[in-house]
Amino acid sequence: MTGAIRHRIHDWPWRRIFAATVATILAIAIVPPLRRAVSLAIGDVVLFAAAPFAPKIADFSQLPTSTRLTAADGSVIGDIGSGGLKDTKPIALRDVPPRVRNAVMAAEDKDFYHHGGVDPAAVTRAAFETLRGHSEGGSTITQQVAKINYTAGEHTVFRKIKELLYASRLERKYTKDQLLERYLNQVYFGDGAYGIAAASVNYFGVPPAKLSVSQAAVLAGKIRAPEILDPRTNPQPMKARRDQVLRNMQKQGWLDKPALTVALAEPMVAQPRPLASAGLAPHFVSYVEREAKTLDALGGSPATRASQLFTGGYRIETTLDPKTFNATVASVQARLGAGGDPTTAVATVKPGDGAIRSLFGGLDFASTQFDMSSRGGRQAGSSFKPFVYLAALRDKIDPRSTFDGTSGRVIPCYGTKPVNNYAGEDASGAINLDDALAHSVNVVFVDLGCKVGPKAVLNAANDAGIPDGATTAQGAIFLGGLDRDGVNALEMASAFATFAADGVYTQPYAITRIVDRKGKVVYQHKVSAHRAFSADEVGVLNTPLQKVVKEGTGTAANIGRPVAGKTGTTQDNVDAWFVGYTPDLATGVWVGHAKPKPMRNVHGRAVTGGSFPAQIFSDVMRAAEKGMPVKQLHTTSPDALGLHMVSPETKTSAPTATSLVPTSVTLPGETTTSTTRRPRETTTSTTSRPRNTTTSSTTRSTTSTTSAPGGKKGASASTTTTNGP
Repeated sequence: MTGAIRHRIHDWPWRRIFAATVATILAIAIVPPLRRAVSLAIGDVVLFAAAPFAPKIADFSQLPTSTRLTAADGSVIGDIGSGGLKDTKPIALRDVPPRVRNAVMAAEDKDFYHHGGVDPAAVTRAAFETLRGHSEGGSTITQQVAKINYTAGEHTVFRKIKELLYASRLERKYTKDQLLERYLNQVYFGDGAYGIAAASVNYFGVPPAKLSVSQAAVLAGKIRAPEILDPRTNPQPMKARRDQVLRNMQKQGWLDKPALTVALAEPMVAQPRPLASAGLAPHFVSYVEREAKTLDALGGSPATRASQLFTGGYRIETTLDPKTFNATVASVQARLGAGGDPTTAVATVKPGDGAIRSLFGGLDFASTQFDMSSRGGRQAGSSFKPFVYLAALRDKIDPRSTFDGTSGRVIPCYGTKPVNNYAGEDASGAINLDDALAHSVNVVFVDLGCKVGPKAVLNAANDAGIPDGATTAQGAIFLGGLDRDGVNALEMASAFATFAADGVYTQPYAITRIVDRKGKVVYQHKVSAHRAFSADEVGVLNTPLQKVVKEGTGTAANIGRPVAGKTGTTQDNVDAWFVGYTPDLATGVWVGHAKPKPMRNVHGRAVTGGSFPAQIFSDVMRAAEKGMPVKQLHTTSPDALGLHMVSPETKTSAPTATSLVPTSVTLPGETTTSTTRRPRETTTSTTSRPRNTTTSSTTRSTTSTTSAPGGKKGASASTTTTNGP
């Protein structure tokens, strides 16, 4: 430190400043009438001193308003920011009755119209209460406006300082009425309600102008802890807070004693949570909202982004194709739209890009508010078998190798219990991997899984886009038994889109770009992709997955143009899947009950992947692809990969893998006294099917492996239910 700087610091009147500060504190403490005046004066001094350092602020001249969503074709999906409720548009301050304004100020900032943006007394009081272990807010309404719009995403010791600087600038540029109006339209009241208009309708079913004094005090009191102070779920603390706000109003002269008595006696009754209007594509809209809350372009924290999303007046351009969505709804209503029918979830994505063209999570969004297509996780069944196949290709196993598909075989690495195929599926004797995949032969895929190991299967699934949390590497994975979160329609559609895109996985997305109210683009999506498999690997896989539709378990998914896919059904017909694709689109269809239970008799039939899911897939894809040029799926001969045939003489070597045995799992086709029964999946194909067919000119090998005692080391098996064909 230079001598000049030392000299300047030495000359600073520290003693005088300290003495003045002590005198001020004593004056406030000893002479109560001076407290408010001195506190407000100090606040003005603080803001005056901070003013030269205040940062620039965005234009607040326009009233906060909802955000508009548009589809890929430019049509309007709807507005968000009101939770789908009516009468929740941003409201002008003149339309907010004095009792509501006064309740908010009594709860949050009684001196709002008197201070310059900072209330030192409130800050001091909050500090003392915090030291006593009580929660007490010390920020003024101006500071809260600054926080909502600028500093909510920051968690540093300097946040409060920046908040003060922003408050200084806001106080200098805008009137108190403008700031209060902004606050009332942006502040969060809990249960997804941003702004006083949305909160009034959400909790009491009326616009702000019709709120009683007691109701206004309830909403004002919620601001401090919007999710905890809830008249529906936590009435006692909420009532105590309401009464405190009412007494504060009376203390400030905003409520006379008779009115206070009436308000305190009024029962605190909130209406049942209202059902949001479903509108167009409500599951997709919900996904857009969740995606937007992850974008830094809208702010530095989820809370800030949510506030900006609901009140910032943006235009969000999305990936939704209304034609595909409408076809999905029409198909589900026609096939599974009766009362008591299981739920259907459908997701359609664009291979190589990730754009979500449609997202449908059920016909009952208005009552459930939950999206099974992108948030639910269920067992995958045999729709997971393509990942076993890909793991085998990575292990250089030629799919022309033949296995013994006889039902009831004991596969040593899987324990002493026999592994069975779906009853009625004739797979006795030698069968190659392509036919085994097309006809979903369980025995072959357990045998193959034992050779490559569950870790290799999980790696292939993860590379294709299945999340890490879907399952662990355990034996049941060979037949789609997932022991953690499971998978949903969007995840499966995105994974199968990798097969349509020559092995490139692209992360799904719903937002193409965001434009602010001035027309400035604030966000533009960039495709996030990685190569999961070589083009030749998926080219080999595409051959048997086309056979699934041509002659296997998924013939009902035929759409009159090249298409590939896989069925899946879990034990007791609890979950049923069809996931398929063309070069242009990939669609995943799941059918099941939200609370899992068997689907043995739905419209006179057991629900399997080859039934309703395949039919819905066909309906959706026919409509979505109408008018598109017909394209061929990429196929490759196995010769391009340098693979080797698997036979008893060349089988992979490994010790007996008892760790793969699903000891508490009932395998598909087993006879058991357990309450869990085997899954069944029907197929419309004939029982006699061609063998050793291929789009390649290469002749398939007929080498047979009648036993497969070996297997690669893998993780211990899960106790989850193993899924079937």
